[in-house]
Order: sequence, then structure tokens, then C-alpha cells
Amino acid sequence: MLTLKNGNGYQITLLETGGAIQSILMPDRNGVPGDIVLGFDDPADYPGRGSIGAFVGRYANRIAGGAFSLNGRTYEITKNEGKNTLHGGHGYHLRPWKLEKTEAGARLSIFDPAGSEGFPGNVTVSVDVTLTEDNELIFDYTATTDADTVINLTNHSYFNLSGGDQVLDQELYLNADSYLEVDQGLIPTGKRVDVSGTDFDFRTRRPIASGKYDHCFILNHGGIQAEAWDPLSGRGLRMETDQPAVQFYCGGGLGGTRGKNGRVYQPFAGFCLETQHFPDAPNHPDFPSTLLCSGETFRTRTKYAFFVA
Repeated sequence: MLTLKNGNGYQITLLETGGAIQSILMPDRNGVPGDIVLGFDDPADYPGRGSIGAFVGRYANRIAGGAFSLNGRTYEITKNEGKNTLHGGHGYHLRPWKLEKTEAGARLSIFDPAGSEGFPGNVTVSVDVTLTEDNELIFDYTATTDADTVINLTNHSYFNLSGGDQVLDQELYLNADSYLEVDQGLIPTGKRVDVSGTDFDFRTRRPIASGKYDHCFILNHGGIQAEAWDPLSGRGLRMETDQPAVQFYCGGGLGGTRGKNGRVYQPFAGFCLETQHFPDAPNHPDFPSTLLCSGETFRTRTKYAFFVA
């Protein structure tokens, strides 16, 4: 366990288990600190409770049919959501990470051997985590491989800016003109749907209102890609990323999960803004590529800037 602090009362606690963000403490408009992410008091609880707060890989989100083809070969990977693969099967969110203090903050790292969950290539992943004096939480991801593979990395924190029972009254802006249509298994059909005139249009900040969201929004770049704000506490966050998409999930599957301080998380107790590539991209040649070739280095950055208004 390692805690990062800045001079403004912000505090981030990281765990070796799943590389999880256990807590993010920030003040409200009255200066009262509160924890704005869901999680568990005991680090040992994380592996059995899904991906709450954790860093996710080798492939975040879903791969249809638990298989993909690469360089003329078909790879069968672990199916852990019916016939599909979710978050890499027994993925990084269920494994121990190396956690160390750095001059800028902290570094999480993990080695994923070739054949793990069926994926090719020995892969080494690191995430540099920085908390700045400008109240920014920055994730700098790096990955290398010794054989061609696919990769999609994200953090799966559930935010609740008020600390209350649900987030549907909290407001959200997404700089996205379209999202990916999905089937009943939440696998992309390949169709990109215009958000105009639909409940998926968050191009003006508004209350989340509905818990139906578990969808990949295709981001516009240049400036802020997302902003969330809680009218009750005044806490907010702005998100910037170089990734092509964000999976906006409203926690519909949380019912009955016992979390920190004895709280039982009900559906919609938190929302996720998982910056990433498109789900099932290895099976959609027209999607942005998730191929990482031998000898290349994968790099990406996501920043959450916290504010009070």
C-alpha cells in the first residue's frame, strides 16, 4: 500500500492487489474531505470482487467468442463472461502488481507471460501514477512485448463525487458525437450510432439520470473529453486522454456489494470513465488497431483533473 498526497488536501491510496486505487480523498465546497471512489477496506477483498478500482488488461473490455486472429493464427483466450472474454479473463485486476515510490509519485508494474489466458507474447506493463499540486491524477501507461500481441489497458475506478448512495443526480459531459452499438452480450455490432436526439447525448453537461449505460463512446480530441460534477458537494472532475474512446458504465451490476466502512453498494452507486480502445477491436479491422508488435512500445496517458465549484 502506498499513499500520495498534495498540499491541497488530496490523497490517493494505491494497492499491490490489482494495482487498485483504494481511495481518493478530496475536499468538497466547504473544505470537508470525502472519498470519491468505491472500494474495500481490506486489500484481500479485491481479487474476489471483480475489477473495482483496479488496472485492467491484457485486454480491457470484451472480446467476442473468446478468440481473435493475429498473423494468420487464431488464439483461443479465457472465456469468463458466457462465450466471451471480459477484461482479459483472469486478468491484471486479479493479480498482484509491484508497487514502488518514485520521485514523481508511484509506479505500478506487472509481467504477463506468453500464453497467459491464451494471449501471445511476454508483456511487461507499467503505470506511472502522479498526483500534482494542481489536483491532477495522471496515469502514464507503458507496455512492451517480445511477440506480436493485442493490448488494451484502463483503470476501472468507480467514482461517486458525493459519497452518497447513487450517482444518477450527478452531471456528466462527454465530448463524443457517437457510440458503438452493442448486442445483448455487450459486443459491438460494428455500427457507430450518432448521439443526436438520444439519451446518449452528453455533449451538454446534464444529470446522468439513467443507469442503463455500459457503452463505448467515441471521443473527440482536443481539450477535455469528459467532465463530471456533483451539485450536492460541488466536487467535480475533468478527464483528458489520448485514447480513442471511453467506456461509460453506471454500475448497474453492483447490487449487494459490501464496500468500505460497512456500506453496501447498490446499483448505480458509482460511474466509470474507462479510457481505452474499442471493445472487440481485434475482430473488427475497421476499428482503431490494438496491435502491439514485438520491439515496439505502447504508451498512453489519461488525466483526471479534480475541481470544486
